Amino acid sequence: MAERSEHGVVRARARWHAGHAVSGETWLVVSGGVLGSMFGSLGLAVVYAPANGFGGDSLALMGAASILGLLPSGAGLVWALIHPRRGLPSVAVGALLGLVIFLCFAGDGLNDSWKAPPDRPATARAVGSWTSGDLVVRVRPDQVVAYRSAGGAVAWRWTPPGEDSVCTMSRGVGTGGIGLIGHSPPDRPCAAVTALNLADGRANWEAAVDAPARDGDSATSDLVAVAGPRAVLRARDGWRAVRLTDGAALWRSAADPGCTPVQVAGGDRDVVTVTRCGDTEPPVLRTLAPEDGTERSKVVLPAAGGVRNLAVVSVDPLAVWVDAQAEGGTHAVLSYDRTGRQRAAIPVSGDEYDLDVMLGGVHAFDEFSARPLFGGVVVGDLFIVPGEKPGDVGISGGRHPSRTATGRLVAYSLADGGKRWTAGLDDQVTGVLVDGDAVWAMTRDKVTRIDAATGRRNRELDVNDTASLYPVDLSAAGRERFTVVAEDGTRDEPPVRGMS
Repeated sequence: MAERSEHGVVRARARWHAGHAVSGETWLVVSGGVLGSMFGSLGLAVVYAPANGFGGDSLALMGAASILGLLPSGAGLVWALIHPRRGLPSVAVGALLGLVIFLCFAGDGLNDSWKAPPDRPATARAVGSWTSGDLVVRVRPDQVVAYRSAGGAVAWRWTPPGEDSVCTMSRGVGTGGIGLIGHSPPDRPCAAVTALNLADGRANWEAAVDAPARDGDSATSDLVAVAGPRAVLRARDGWRAVRLTDGAALWRSAADPGCTPVQVAGGDRDVVTVTRCGDTEPPVLRTLAPEDGTERSKVVLPAAGGVRNLAVVSVDPLAVWVDAQAEGGTHAVLSYDRTGRQRAAIPVSGDEYDLDVMLGGVHAFDEFSARPLFGGVVVGDLFIVPGEKPGDVGISGGRHPSRTATGRLVAYSLADGGKRWTAGLDDQVTGVLVDGDAVWAMTRDKVTRIDAATGRRNRELDVNDTASLYPVDLSAAGRERFTVVAEDGTRDEPPVRGMS
Protein backbone atom coordinates (compact mmCIF):
# COMPACT_ATOMS: atom_id res chain seq x y z
CA MET A 1 0.00 0.00 0.00
CA ALA A 2 2.78 2.38 0.99
CA GLU A 3 4.74 1.35 -2.07
CA ARG A 4 1.74 2.09 -4.30
CA SER A 5 1.36 5.50 -2.70
CA GLU A 6 5.03 6.29 -3.18
CA HIS A 7 4.81 5.44 -6.90
CA GLY A 8 1.84 7.81 -7.22
CA VAL A 9 3.81 10.67 -5.71
CA VAL A 10 6.69 10.04 -8.09
CA ARG A 11 4.34 10.01 -11.09
CA ALA A 12 2.71 13.23 -9.89
CA ARG A 13 6.05 14.91 -9.51
CA ALA A 14 7.06 13.78 -13.00
CA ARG A 15 3.84 15.15 -14.48
CA TRP A 16 4.42 18.46 -12.62
CA HIS A 17 7.97 18.82 -13.94
CA ALA A 18 6.88 17.87 -17.45
CA GLY A 19 4.08 20.48 -17.36
CA HIS A 20 6.45 23.18 -16.20
CA ALA A 21 8.94 22.19 -18.87
CA VAL A 22 6.24 22.45 -21.54
CA SER A 23 5.03 25.81 -20.27
CA GLY A 24 8.62 27.13 -20.11
CA GLU A 25 9.26 25.98 -23.64
CA THR A 26 5.99 27.58 -24.79
CA TRP A 27 6.98 30.86 -23.14
CA LEU A 28 10.33 30.83 -24.92
CA VAL A 29 8.71 30.09 -28.27
CA VAL A 30 6.04 32.78 -27.90
CA SER A 31 8.21 35.55 -26.41
CA GLY A 32 11.08 34.86 -28.80
CA GLY A 33 8.75 34.86 -31.78
CA VAL A 34 6.98 38.06 -30.78
CA LEU A 35 10.04 40.09 -29.74
CA GLY A 36 12.39 38.83 -32.43
CA SER A 37 9.84 39.30 -35.18
CA MET A 38 8.86 42.74 -33.86
CA PHE A 39 12.43 44.06 -33.91
CA GLY A 40 13.11 42.34 -37.24
CA SER A 41 10.09 43.84 -38.98
CA LEU A 42 10.88 47.22 -37.46
CA GLY A 43 14.40 47.05 -38.92
CA LEU A 44 13.16 45.99 -42.36
CA ALA A 45 10.60 48.83 -42.35
CA VAL A 46 13.37 51.33 -41.58
CA VAL A 47 15.54 49.96 -44.40
CA TYR A 48 12.80 50.26 -47.03
CA ALA A 49 11.20 53.43 -45.59
CA PRO A 50 13.00 56.15 -47.62
CA ALA A 51 12.12 54.55 -50.95
CA ASN A 52 8.46 54.54 -49.94
CA GLY A 53 8.00 58.13 -48.81
CA PHE A 54 8.98 57.95 -45.14
CA GLY A 55 11.67 59.97 -43.39
CA GLY A 56 12.55 61.86 -40.26
CA ASP A 57 15.11 61.61 -37.47
CA SER A 58 13.05 58.85 -35.85
CA LEU A 59 14.16 56.40 -38.54
CA ALA A 60 17.70 56.34 -37.17
CA LEU A 61 16.42 55.80 -33.64
CA MET A 62 14.13 52.98 -34.70
CA GLY A 63 16.92 51.41 -36.71
CA ALA A 64 19.23 51.45 -33.68
CA ALA A 65 16.44 50.05 -31.49
CA SER A 66 15.83 47.18 -33.90
CA ILE A 67 19.52 46.21 -33.91
CA LEU A 68 19.82 46.38 -30.13
CA GLY A 69 16.57 44.47 -29.71
CA LEU A 70 17.56 41.68 -32.08
CA LEU A 71 20.78 40.97 -30.19
CA PRO A 72 19.03 39.34 -27.18
CA SER A 73 15.88 38.19 -29.02
CA GLY A 74 17.42 36.75 -32.19
CA ALA A 75 17.93 33.30 -30.66
CA GLY A 76 14.32 33.32 -29.47
CA LEU A 77 13.15 34.07 -33.01
CA VAL A 78 15.11 31.08 -34.33
CA TRP A 79 13.65 28.91 -31.55
CA ALA A 80 10.16 30.03 -32.54
CA LEU A 81 10.74 29.21 -36.21
CA ILE A 82 11.81 25.64 -35.44
CA HIS A 83 8.61 25.19 -33.38
CA PRO A 84 6.09 26.37 -35.99
CA ARG A 85 2.88 25.28 -34.22
CA ARG A 86 3.22 27.97 -31.57
CA GLY A 87 6.07 29.94 -33.18
CA LEU A 88 4.49 31.05 -36.45
CA PRO A 89 1.46 32.74 -34.81
CA SER A 90 3.78 34.58 -32.40
CA VAL A 91 6.03 35.64 -35.29
CA ALA A 92 2.97 37.05 -37.11
CA VAL A 93 1.90 38.98 -34.02
CA GLY A 94 5.42 40.38 -33.56
CA ALA A 95 5.67 41.47 -37.21
CA LEU A 96 2.37 43.30 -36.90
CA LEU A 97 3.52 45.04 -33.70
CA GLY A 98 6.77 46.13 -35.39
CA LEU A 99 4.89 47.65 -38.32
CA VAL A 100 2.46 49.44 -35.98
CA ILE A 101 5.36 50.93 -34.00
CA PHE A 102 7.03 52.05 -37.23
CA LEU A 103 3.88 53.72 -38.57
CA CYS A 104 3.28 55.49 -35.24
CA PHE A 105 6.73 57.06 -35.06
CA ALA A 106 8.00 57.36 -38.66
CA GLY A 107 8.01 60.77 -40.30
CA ASP A 108 7.27 61.64 -43.92
CA GLY A 109 9.77 62.05 -46.70
CA LEU A 110 10.13 63.16 -50.31
CA ASN A 111 11.71 61.11 -53.08
CA ASP A 112 12.84 62.18 -56.52
CA SER A 113 9.89 61.20 -58.71
CA TRP A 114 11.74 62.23 -61.90
CA LYS A 115 14.97 63.87 -63.01
CA ALA A 116 15.86 65.75 -66.17
CA PRO A 117 19.06 64.56 -67.89
CA PRO A 118 22.25 66.44 -66.97
CA ASP A 119 22.98 69.70 -68.76
CA ARG A 120 25.32 69.71 -71.74
CA PRO A 121 27.67 71.36 -72.49
CA ALA A 122 29.34 71.31 -69.07
CA THR A 123 29.51 75.11 -69.05
CA ALA A 124 25.70 75.52 -69.29
CA ARG A 125 23.97 77.39 -66.47
CA ALA A 126 20.39 78.51 -65.94
CA VAL A 127 19.61 82.23 -65.73
CA GLY A 128 16.06 81.84 -64.38
CA SER A 129 12.86 79.80 -64.36
CA TRP A 130 9.06 80.08 -64.28
CA THR A 131 6.15 77.85 -63.39
CA SER A 132 2.94 78.06 -65.40
CA GLY A 133 0.09 75.60 -64.97
CA ASP A 134 1.55 72.10 -65.06
CA LEU A 135 4.83 73.31 -66.60
CA VAL A 136 8.14 74.27 -65.07
CA VAL A 137 10.20 76.34 -67.52
CA ARG A 138 14.00 76.51 -67.17
CA VAL A 139 15.78 79.31 -69.01
CA ARG A 140 19.39 79.03 -70.15
CA PRO A 141 21.24 81.59 -72.30
CA ASP A 142 21.00 79.28 -75.31
CA GLN A 143 17.55 77.71 -74.86
CA VAL A 144 14.30 77.64 -72.91
CA VAL A 145 12.93 74.21 -71.97
CA ALA A 146 9.48 73.41 -70.51
CA TYR A 147 8.98 70.23 -68.47
CA ARG A 148 5.73 68.59 -67.36
CA SER A 149 5.70 68.74 -63.58
CA ALA A 150 3.87 65.41 -63.34
CA GLY A 151 6.55 63.26 -64.98
CA GLY A 152 9.31 65.44 -66.36
CA ALA A 153 8.50 65.00 -70.06
CA VAL A 154 9.76 67.87 -72.23
CA ALA A 155 6.73 69.80 -73.50
CA TRP A 156 8.63 72.19 -75.80
CA ARG A 157 11.92 73.98 -76.45
CA TRP A 158 12.56 77.51 -77.69
CA THR A 159 15.88 78.80 -78.99
CA PRO A 160 16.75 82.50 -79.41
CA PRO A 161 17.06 83.51 -83.07
CA GLY A 162 20.40 83.68 -84.85
CA GLU A 163 23.37 84.13 -82.54
CA ASP A 164 21.24 85.66 -79.78
CA SER A 165 21.33 84.49 -76.18
CA VAL A 166 18.96 85.30 -73.31
CA CYS A 167 19.89 88.56 -71.59
CA THR A 168 16.83 89.22 -69.39
CA MET A 169 13.39 87.83 -68.53
CA SER A 170 10.27 88.97 -66.72
CA ARG A 171 10.09 88.11 -63.05
CA GLY A 172 6.52 86.87 -63.37
CA VAL A 173 4.16 85.29 -65.87
CA GLY A 174 1.21 87.33 -67.11
CA THR A 175 -2.40 86.71 -68.01
CA GLY A 176 -2.73 83.78 -70.39
CA GLY A 177 0.58 82.25 -69.33
CA ILE A 178 2.87 84.61 -71.25
CA GLY A 179 6.45 85.36 -70.19
CA LEU A 180 8.91 87.90 -71.58
CA ILE A 181 12.37 86.88 -72.81
CA GLY A 182 15.02 89.45 -73.77
CA HIS A 183 17.76 88.36 -76.17
CA SER A 184 20.65 89.76 -78.20
CA PRO A 185 24.03 88.74 -79.65
CA PRO A 186 26.94 88.64 -77.15
CA ASP A 187 28.47 92.00 -76.24
CA ARG A 188 25.50 93.81 -77.77
CA PRO A 189 22.67 95.71 -76.00
CA CYS A 190 19.74 93.58 -74.84
CA ALA A 191 17.58 95.13 -77.55
CA ALA A 192 14.91 92.51 -78.43
CA VAL A 193 12.07 91.06 -76.35
CA THR A 194 9.91 88.08 -77.30
CA ALA A 195 6.59 87.28 -75.62
CA LEU A 196 6.53 83.50 -75.19
CA ASN A 197 3.27 81.61 -74.83
CA LEU A 198 4.30 79.14 -72.14
CA ALA A 199 1.54 76.69 -73.04
CA ASP A 200 3.23 75.74 -76.33
CA GLY A 201 6.52 77.70 -76.50
CA ARG A 202 5.44 79.84 -79.46
CA ALA A 203 6.30 83.52 -79.79
CA ASN A 204 3.26 85.84 -79.66
CA TRP A 205 5.18 88.93 -80.71
CA GLU A 206 8.60 90.57 -80.66
CA ALA A 207 9.53 94.17 -79.84
CA ALA A 208 12.63 96.33 -79.72
CA VAL A 209 13.74 97.82 -76.39
CA ASP A 210 16.42 100.25 -75.33
CA ALA A 211 18.80 98.50 -72.94
CA PRO A 212 22.41 98.79 -71.80
CA ALA A 213 25.25 96.91 -73.43
CA ARG A 214 26.03 93.49 -72.05
CA ASP A 215 29.32 91.82 -71.26
CA GLY A 216 29.55 88.65 -73.34
CA ASP A 217 26.52 86.44 -72.66
CA SER A 218 25.72 88.04 -69.30
CA ALA A 219 22.12 88.59 -68.19
CA THR A 220 20.44 91.34 -66.18
CA SER A 221 17.24 91.17 -64.16
CA ASP A 222 14.17 93.45 -64.20
CA LEU A 223 14.68 95.17 -67.57
CA VAL A 224 11.16 94.06 -68.53
CA ALA A 225 8.10 93.24 -66.43
CA VAL A 226 4.61 91.79 -66.59
CA ALA A 227 1.74 93.68 -64.96
CA GLY A 228 -1.40 91.59 -65.36
CA PRO A 229 -2.39 91.74 -69.06
CA ARG A 230 0.39 94.23 -69.87
CA ALA A 231 4.11 94.12 -70.64
CA VAL A 232 6.26 97.04 -69.45
CA LEU A 233 9.41 97.57 -71.50
CA ARG A 234 12.39 99.83 -71.15
CA ALA A 235 12.54 102.83 -73.50
CA ARG A 236 15.32 105.36 -74.10
CA ASP A 237 13.67 108.04 -71.95
CA GLY A 238 11.58 105.93 -69.58
CA TRP A 239 9.11 103.07 -69.92
CA ARG A 240 6.39 101.97 -72.28
CA ALA A 241 3.56 99.48 -71.84
CA VAL A 242 2.16 97.19 -74.52
CA ARG A 243 -0.63 94.64 -74.55
CA LEU A 244 0.72 91.28 -73.48
CA THR A 245 -1.26 89.25 -75.99
CA ASP A 246 -0.25 91.08 -79.18
CA GLY A 247 2.27 93.83 -78.32
CA ALA A 248 -0.06 96.73 -79.16
CA ALA A 249 1.08 100.05 -77.65
CA LEU A 250 -0.79 101.28 -74.54
CA TRP A 251 1.11 104.11 -72.81
CA ARG A 252 4.49 105.72 -72.17
CA SER A 253 6.01 107.15 -69.00
CA ALA A 254 9.07 109.40 -69.19
CA ALA A 255 11.80 109.51 -66.56
CA ASP A 256 12.94 112.83 -65.10
CA PRO A 257 15.30 114.83 -67.38
CA GLY A 258 18.86 113.55 -67.15
CA CYS A 259 17.78 110.27 -65.54
CA THR A 260 18.21 106.75 -66.92
CA PRO A 261 15.67 103.94 -66.49
CA VAL A 262 17.20 101.04 -64.54
CA GLN A 263 14.63 98.55 -63.24
CA VAL A 264 10.94 97.77 -63.49
CA ALA A 265 8.67 95.44 -61.50
CA GLY A 266 4.99 94.76 -62.11
CA GLY A 267 1.94 93.71 -60.14
CA ASP A 268 -1.80 93.65 -60.63
CA ARG A 269 -2.27 97.05 -58.94
CA ASP A 270 1.03 98.87 -59.53
CA VAL A 271 4.07 99.19 -61.75
CA VAL A 272 7.26 100.13 -59.89
CA THR A 273 10.16 101.79 -61.76
CA VAL A 274 13.66 102.76 -60.66
CA THR A 275 15.79 105.42 -62.37
CA ARG A 276 19.28 106.76 -61.74
CA CYS A 277 20.21 110.39 -62.25
CA GLY A 278 24.01 110.12 -62.07
CA ASP A 279 26.49 107.75 -60.47
CA THR A 280 26.47 109.51 -57.10
CA GLU A 281 22.86 110.68 -56.98
CA PRO A 282 20.28 108.61 -55.10
CA PRO A 283 17.97 106.41 -57.20
CA VAL A 284 14.38 107.50 -57.73
CA LEU A 285 11.51 105.06 -57.16
CA ARG A 286 8.13 105.69 -58.78
CA THR A 287 4.87 103.77 -58.74
CA LEU A 288 2.63 103.98 -61.81
CA ALA A 289 -0.95 102.97 -62.53
CA PRO A 290 -0.75 99.88 -64.79
CA GLU A 291 -3.85 101.01 -66.73
CA ASP A 292 -2.45 104.28 -68.10
CA GLY A 293 1.01 104.91 -66.59
CA THR A 294 -0.14 107.75 -64.34
CA GLU A 295 2.36 108.50 -61.58
CA ARG A 296 1.01 107.61 -58.13
CA SER A 297 4.04 108.18 -55.92
CA LYS A 298 7.66 109.22 -56.16
CA VAL A 299 10.42 108.43 -53.64
CA VAL A 300 14.06 109.49 -53.62
CA LEU A 301 15.73 106.47 -52.03
CA PRO A 302 18.13 107.20 -49.15
CA ALA A 303 21.31 106.19 -50.95
CA ALA A 304 23.37 109.27 -51.74
CA GLY A 305 26.67 108.22 -53.28
CA GLY A 306 25.10 105.43 -55.32
CA VAL A 307 24.13 101.82 -54.61
CA ARG A 308 25.85 98.45 -54.88
CA ASN A 309 22.62 96.48 -55.01
CA LEU A 310 19.00 97.47 -55.45
CA ALA A 311 15.96 95.24 -55.86
CA VAL A 312 12.19 95.61 -55.55
CA VAL A 313 11.37 92.80 -53.13
CA SER A 314 7.59 93.24 -53.34
CA VAL A 315 5.26 95.45 -55.38
CA ASP A 316 2.17 95.23 -53.15
CA PRO A 317 2.98 96.02 -50.38
CA LEU A 318 5.94 97.96 -51.69
CA ALA A 319 9.29 96.84 -50.25
CA VAL A 320 12.74 97.67 -51.68
CA TRP A 321 16.20 96.38 -50.80
CA VAL A 322 18.71 99.24 -50.80
CA ASP A 323 22.42 98.41 -50.44
CA ALA A 324 24.33 101.69 -50.59
CA GLN A 325 27.92 102.08 -51.75
CA ALA A 326 28.96 103.85 -48.57
CA GLU A 327 29.60 101.63 -45.56
CA GLY A 328 27.68 104.08 -43.40
CA GLY A 329 24.81 104.34 -45.87
CA THR A 330 21.50 102.51 -46.10
CA HIS A 331 21.69 98.71 -46.02
CA ALA A 332 18.11 97.74 -45.38
CA VAL A 333 14.77 96.61 -46.75
CA LEU A 334 12.53 99.69 -46.84
CA SER A 335 8.72 99.52 -46.99
CA TYR A 336 6.44 102.28 -48.31
CA ASP A 337 2.72 102.95 -48.36
CA ARG A 338 0.82 103.78 -51.54
CA THR A 339 1.51 107.50 -51.14
CA GLY A 340 5.28 106.99 -50.99
CA ARG A 341 5.63 107.48 -47.22
CA GLN A 342 8.23 105.24 -45.64
CA ARG A 343 6.77 102.80 -43.14
CA ALA A 344 9.70 100.69 -41.91
CA ALA A 345 13.41 100.02 -42.35
CA ILE A 346 14.68 96.48 -41.70
CA PRO A 347 18.52 96.36 -41.45
CA VAL A 348 20.01 93.61 -43.61
CA SER A 349 23.01 93.28 -41.31
CA GLY A 350 22.01 93.83 -37.71
CA ASP A 351 23.16 92.99 -34.21
CA GLU A 352 21.32 89.67 -34.28
CA TYR A 353 21.19 88.36 -37.87
CA ASP A 354 22.48 88.90 -41.38
CA LEU A 355 19.53 88.58 -43.76
CA ASP A 356 19.70 86.70 -47.07
CA VAL A 357 17.46 88.95 -49.14
CA MET A 358 18.77 86.99 -52.10
CA LEU A 359 19.27 83.28 -51.53
CA GLY A 360 22.95 82.71 -50.95
CA GLY A 361 23.60 86.33 -49.92
CA VAL A 362 25.04 89.05 -52.10
CA HIS A 363 26.90 86.50 -54.24
CA ALA A 364 23.51 85.14 -55.36
CA PHE A 365 23.59 87.68 -58.20
CA ASP A 366 26.07 85.35 -59.88
CA GLU A 367 23.30 82.73 -60.07
CA PHE A 368 19.94 82.93 -61.88
CA SER A 369 21.07 86.32 -63.14
CA ALA A 370 18.01 87.03 -65.34
CA ARG A 371 15.54 86.19 -62.57
CA PRO A 372 17.29 86.11 -59.17
CA LEU A 373 16.00 83.93 -56.35
CA PHE A 374 14.68 85.99 -53.47
CA GLY A 375 15.28 84.52 -50.03
CA GLY A 376 13.22 87.31 -48.52
CA VAL A 377 9.52 86.94 -49.37
CA VAL A 378 6.44 88.91 -48.37
CA VAL A 379 3.33 87.27 -46.91
CA GLY A 380 0.62 89.74 -45.96
CA ASP A 381 2.49 92.52 -44.18
CA LEU A 382 5.41 90.34 -43.06
CA PHE A 383 8.88 90.16 -44.58
CA ILE A 384 10.10 86.56 -44.07
CA VAL A 385 13.77 85.93 -44.74
CA PRO A 386 16.61 83.51 -43.87
CA GLY A 387 18.68 84.91 -41.01
CA GLU A 388 22.29 83.87 -40.46
CA LYS A 389 24.72 84.11 -37.57
CA PRO A 390 28.49 83.58 -37.52
CA GLY A 391 29.20 79.94 -36.76
CA ASP A 392 25.92 78.62 -38.17
CA VAL A 393 27.95 76.22 -40.29
CA GLY A 394 30.98 74.41 -38.90
CA ILE A 395 33.30 71.96 -40.64
CA SER A 396 35.72 69.89 -38.61
CA GLY A 397 38.99 68.75 -40.15
CA GLY A 398 41.06 65.66 -39.56
CA ARG A 399 40.87 62.24 -41.12
CA HIS A 400 37.09 62.13 -40.86
CA PRO A 401 35.77 65.66 -41.56
CA SER A 402 32.21 66.41 -40.56
CA ARG A 403 29.77 69.26 -41.05
CA THR A 404 27.40 70.78 -38.51
CA ALA A 405 24.85 73.43 -39.45
CA THR A 406 21.79 75.29 -38.31
CA GLY A 407 19.46 77.72 -40.03
CA ARG A 408 16.36 79.79 -39.46
CA LEU A 409 13.67 81.98 -40.98
CA VAL A 410 12.93 85.34 -39.37
CA ALA A 411 9.78 87.44 -39.83
CA TYR A 412 9.69 91.24 -39.62
CA SER A 413 6.75 93.60 -39.83
CA LEU A 414 6.66 95.87 -42.87
CA ALA A 415 4.53 98.26 -40.83
CA ASP A 416 7.06 99.05 -38.09
CA GLY A 417 10.17 96.92 -38.78
CA GLY A 418 9.81 94.91 -35.58
CA LYS A 419 10.75 91.24 -35.42
CA ARG A 420 7.69 89.00 -35.04
CA TRP A 421 9.15 85.47 -34.81
CA THR A 422 12.10 83.18 -35.49
CA ALA A 423 11.70 79.60 -36.75
CA GLY A 424 14.67 77.27 -36.32
CA LEU A 425 15.70 74.94 -39.16
CA ASP A 426 18.20 72.10 -39.46
CA ASP A 427 20.45 73.81 -42.02
CA GLN A 428 20.92 76.84 -44.26
CA VAL A 429 17.97 77.65 -46.51
CA THR A 430 18.40 76.74 -50.19
CA GLY A 431 14.84 77.42 -51.41
CA VAL A 432 11.78 79.40 -50.30
CA LEU A 433 8.21 79.02 -51.53
CA VAL A 434 5.13 81.02 -50.47
CA ASP A 435 2.10 78.77 -50.04
CA GLY A 436 -0.94 80.89 -49.15
CA ASP A 437 -0.59 81.83 -45.48
CA ALA A 438 2.53 79.68 -45.03
CA VAL A 439 6.09 79.39 -46.31
CA TRP A 440 7.98 76.24 -47.34
CA ALA A 441 11.71 76.41 -46.56
CA MET A 442 14.03 73.93 -48.23
CA THR A 443 17.38 72.96 -46.71
CA ARG A 444 19.82 70.26 -47.78
CA ASP A 445 17.88 67.45 -46.13
CA LYS A 446 14.38 68.74 -45.35
CA VAL A 447 11.43 70.75 -46.63
CA THR A 448 9.59 72.48 -43.77
CA ARG A 449 6.25 74.29 -43.81
CA ILE A 450 6.05 77.29 -41.48
CA ASP A 451 2.92 79.23 -40.58
CA ALA A 452 3.52 82.82 -41.66
CA ALA A 453 1.50 84.39 -38.85
CA THR A 454 3.10 82.51 -35.93
CA GLY A 455 6.35 80.96 -37.17
CA ARG A 456 5.25 77.50 -36.06
CA ARG A 457 6.56 74.54 -38.03
CA ASN A 458 3.49 72.51 -38.96
CA ARG A 459 4.97 70.06 -41.49
CA GLU A 460 8.42 68.57 -41.99
CA LEU A 461 9.40 66.31 -44.88
CA ASP A 462 12.75 64.57 -45.25
CA VAL A 463 14.51 64.89 -48.62
CA ASN A 464 15.51 61.26 -49.16
CA ASP A 465 17.29 61.53 -52.50
CA THR A 466 19.07 64.51 -54.08
CA ALA A 467 20.29 67.17 -51.66
CA SER A 468 20.39 70.79 -52.87
CA LEU A 469 23.77 72.20 -51.94
CA TYR A 470 23.20 75.60 -53.56
CA PRO A 471 20.21 77.94 -54.00
CA VAL A 472 17.39 76.47 -56.09
CA ASP A 473 14.04 77.62 -57.43
CA LEU A 474 11.43 75.69 -55.45
CA SER A 475 7.84 75.53 -56.72
CA ALA A 476 4.69 73.58 -55.87
CA ALA A 477 3.38 70.93 -58.27
CA GLY A 478 0.47 69.75 -56.11
CA ARG A 479 -0.20 68.79 -52.52
CA GLU A 480 3.24 68.08 -51.03
CA ARG A 481 4.65 67.70 -54.53
CA PHE A 482 7.45 70.02 -55.61
CA THR A 483 9.70 70.84 -58.54
CA VAL A 484 13.28 71.97 -58.03
CA VAL A 485 15.27 73.96 -60.63
CA ALA A 486 19.04 74.14 -60.21
CA GLU A 487 21.30 76.81 -61.66
CA ASP A 488 24.07 74.28 -62.33
CA GLY A 489 22.59 71.03 -63.65
CA THR A 490 25.87 69.51 -64.79
CA ARG A 491 27.27 68.05 -61.56
CA ASP A 492 25.75 67.44 -58.13
CA GLU A 493 22.06 67.62 -59.00
CA PRO A 494 19.90 67.47 -62.13
CA PRO A 495 18.82 70.70 -63.84
CA VAL A 496 15.18 70.02 -62.92
CA ARG A 497 13.61 67.33 -60.77
CA GLY A 498 10.27 66.48 -59.23
CA MET A 499 9.84 65.47 -55.58
CA SER A 500 6.85 63.69 -54.07
